[in-house]
Amino acid sequence: MKEQFEVIEIENQTMKLKVNRSSGCHSCEARSGCGTGILANYFEQYTLFNKPLQSGATVGDFITLEISSNELFYRAFQLYMLPLLALFAGGMLGNMLYPALEGVQILLAFVGFFASLLLTKYFVK
Repeated sequence: MKEQFEVIEIENQTMKLKVNRSSGCHSCEARSGCGTGILANYFEQYTLFNKPLQSGATVGDFITLEISSNELFYRAFQLYMLPLLALFAGGMLGNMLYPALEGVQILLAFVGFFASLLLTKYFVK
């Protein structure tokens, strides 16, 4: 997968890149009834992030970055499946430790979910 990014700022050997989200939601006929299409209206249409400075890059340049399909699949698994699996694991742990306390089981499920989100944020760069 290739995407074009615009260099909007350079500071301390780091480039701040901006990418416009290329989503089919704006041209899809089902966007009014689709959750993704509805949510797309409430968020900005671009993303900013930092990358190490490439030689010769200046503000206003467009840079093409590529990610392999294996890496994309692995990152999608980390972002979507791990929190879901942690939710179930937390609930199962709560069921094993406190079989009679449903509230504690639910609490541990959410603790697992949010802990996996924090870990994912820390490890996925």
